[in-house]
Amino acid sequence: MLDQKKEQMDKRCRKTRKAIKIALIKMMSEKELSDITITEIAEDADINRKTFYSHYRDLYDVLDEIENDLVSKIFQILDRADLLKSIHNPYPLFHQITSEMNEDIEFYSLLVQSKDYNNFMDKIKTILKERFLEMCQNTVQMEKEILSFTIDFITSGLTSVYREWVRSDNRISLEQLTRSLSTLIGSGFNGLAEEQKHEAIPSKSI
Repeated sequence: MLDQKKEQMDKRCRKTRKAIKIALIKMMSEKELSDITITEIAEDADINRKTFYSHYRDLYDVLDEIENDLVSKIFQILDRADLLKSIHNPYPLFHQITSEMNEDIEFYSLLVQSKDYNNFMDKIKTILKERFLEMCQNTVQMEKEILSFTIDFITSGLTSVYREWVRSDNRISLEQLTRSLSTLIGSGFNGLAEEQKHEAIPSKSI
């Protein structure tokens, strides 16, 4: 009985926190974070200020949790992925990421339209870049500087394309987009890796 009550309380807690996050992201598509008030968030999430403060210290605390949740989900996907195979064929990895987006498309659609999206994604890309470099250093034969710029190019391109997809009328599905991006990035990365491999082989003197 106690376990059932605890489960119900946990469920209500998750539901309230989710409502607060969606309210914040929704308002961030209309105005800057500094212009948003706790009262506005509480009204949109259908709670009172006291309930808000029972979950978060302030709006920055909410934003930190959104960032941490997203990074945690991406890291879980990366931990399950076969990185070496993903480099040559990124589709399975990208498919897992877009499947995560599809499970909560309303939230992610609001997120990419928020005014703080660029700052938010800069933080995410920095963390991802460090993680990718760490995971790639022993599996990819490529100069570290080239690899670093390549990861910058890929992460910036992906976040930009997905944002444009959300803003568009979605005439192609997220699945179609993911397959096209996977082919483009996989071919480009493989070609670059092959080029680096040839440059590393010393030419024979005649």
